[in-house]
Amino acid sequence: MLIKKKIPLPTSLIVTQSNQLVEARYNLPLAEQRLILTMISRIQPDDEDFKPYCISVGELAEFLGVDKASAYRECKKTTENLLKRVVNIDETDGLLQIGWVSSAKYVDGSGEVNLSFDPLLKPYLLKLKGNFTSSKLEMLLSFKSQYTIRIYTLLKQYEKLKEREFDLEFLREVLGLRPDQYQLYADFKRFILVAVQKELTQKSDLYFNFEEIKGGRRVTAIRLLILTHEAVIMNPADKDNGEGALPPLDGLLSLIPEQHRSKKTVLSSVAAYEKKQGYDYVKRNILYSNGKADKSYAGFLVNALKEDWGHDWELEQQAAPAVKKKMTVWERQGFKSEKDYDAFMYRKQMESYQTARK
Repeated sequence: MLIKKKIPLPTSLIVTQSNQLVEARYNLPLAEQRLILTMISRIQPDDEDFKPYCISVGELAEFLGVDKASAYRECKKTTENLLKRVVNIDETDGLLQIGWVSSAKYVDGSGEVNLSFDPLLKPYLLKLKGNFTSSKLEMLLSFKSQYTIRIYTLLKQYEKLKEREFDLEFLREVLGLRPDQYQLYADFKRFILVAVQKELTQKSDLYFNFEEIKGGRRVTAIRLLILTHEAVIMNPADKDNGEGALPPLDGLLSLIPEQHRSKKTVLSSVAAYEKKQGYDYVKRNILYSNGKADKSYAGFLVNALKEDWGHDWELEQQAAPAVKKKMTVWERQGFKSEKDYDAFMYRKQMESYQTARK
């Protein structure tokens, strides 16, 4: 018999991790992933070092969905397995392979276990000053799939950019899929992409639509269009496959750096050229402007739309995908330097953190 009385989900805890850890390659079953996220949420912004993080056996049992009689036994199995899990992090000088936790201490008679992170995870969880992503623990614990949790954090990382493109093999590695899992793209699409899309649409503050990018006849990459709850609209053409989509104009405006999105010249130009030349025409010129505009973004974009400056650039991107330079986050957002972007994001994340704790 499963436990009927659920432990209330915390509403003020934030999970903050470096972007390198968000993009790290690992495979954690749902219960273990929930446990790690709960541990991370106990870290405070001013913590200088890790502490033993106390988790009740009842909370662990809730994650596992087991009854009270077998809770202690099943929890010990979970923590024992967690001690063997490896996370792969790409560092500047090579690959770091590391365990999530270094110890799990059960205290007799307390009904609690003290878990300790591996010390080498400190740069990815402690005193983060930039290049990090924060999510509400309550949201993450509500998901029923380990893949939903991972894809949600990847979307959260690029929330302000409204779009994220993944090489299919890279995405499989990040999600921790074995080579023999969902080998056919049709299976990966059905059991991972569409399943996660459905759960996020029902529960999350973020959703996504996706575009398939082909290399020859095979799908080699996926472009995720990141939507917010208020922006998701079901178009008639999408009802059969259950995929959410934005109206063309809203979708185009979401590609524009946030600080330029409400300018009258930008709004009127994008609307006029979308009506006259179509979605793809405007999209390539927006993306071209995001990377090339120097001082006056609005003026640059208007001229790009008028002269179709993005035409040749798009052809170059398609002709040489292997050498295409990926635009950095701060470039896409319109900041002058990575330092300015990091400072801005740090202020925003701290504001969110303080608001969530009130």
